[in-house]
Amino acid sequence: MTITVQKEFENIEKDVTKKIDKYIEEYNLSVEQNAKENLAIHLALSITRELSGNYIQTSHSQLESCKDLPTYPIAKKLVMELADDYNTGASELDFYTAAMYLSNLDQWDLEFNSTFDIIDDEMGSIMDEALDEIKDKLGVDLKLNDTFYKGMTLHFYPALERLKHNNQLMDNPLVDMVSASHEKEYQCAEILNNIVKKHYNKDFNENELGYITLHFGTAFYSPESH
Repeated sequence: MTITVQKEFENIEKDVTKKIDKYIEEYNLSVEQNAKENLAIHLALSITRELSGNYIQTSHSQLESCKDLPTYPIAKKLVMELADDYNTGASELDFYTAAMYLSNLDQWDLEFNSTFDIIDDEMGSIMDEALDEIKDKLGVDLKLNDTFYKGMTLHFYPALERLKHNNQLMDNPLVDMVSASHEKEYQCAEILNNIVKKHYNKDFNENELGYITLHFGTAFYSPESH
């Protein structure tokens, strides 16, 4: 399977959400809605990337402490079940991320120096500049959405590393879908991209922007964004 169209992605996300709900109920977990949505987006993207032959390898050392969370065995079962359903691989990064969200935590709550490992001063400056400009131009204050800010960092960090090393994604089957049906989120991604270009004299291509757009989407469909 080389192309995953919009309908297929949306179906995957719906299926993933149902699976998450099943595990939350089965194990009597208390998971905030935004954490559940971010987890669904992460796992749906992970499946979509592999089905489309566009797997993203990233460093997950920042999240390894999630292996000690009580939700880790549950997260592993969830991810393995989805891997069986879609005949894909199951990565440790997905185990860690699922355990984090199912514990109602974010990376700022984990026992490591996240401000050093995940976000440096320049990266923080880029995010702040972008969110300020988004507020000015689009009238949306995403700084009020703390969960989104931290979740976005999980994606932005490896994307920025790929940009720095000239190793950007070259085939994102969701590009046309996100630019057409997620206009406001795409505008946010473009604003962020302009700030990145100012700092590094290089910018994200359309494939990277597609994934960044989907992550911005989590901010517009959570209670904190209203």
